[in-house]
Amino acid sequence: MNMVWDRFVSNRIRELGYDVATRTMAVVFANNTRTFHAPVSYPLYASINHARFPEHLYRQAILGKIPEVSGI
Repeated sequence: MNMVWDRFVSNRIRELGYDVATRTMAVVFANNTRTFHAPVSYPLYASINHARFPEHLYRQAILGKIPEVSGI
């Protein structure tokens, strides 16, 4: 996996990562918990990354809707 990371996304989401080849999005929360979801489109990842409230969009569009996968 070649993950590209964006750091300091928000208070609750510390980092977001995305792998274009596998369409996998990684989320690192403030408590260092990591989750990986796939398949996630790049536009969806980008919208979460640039959202004013990324945690809300993550819960609305990803959590429970796009399956968790094993990560790195």
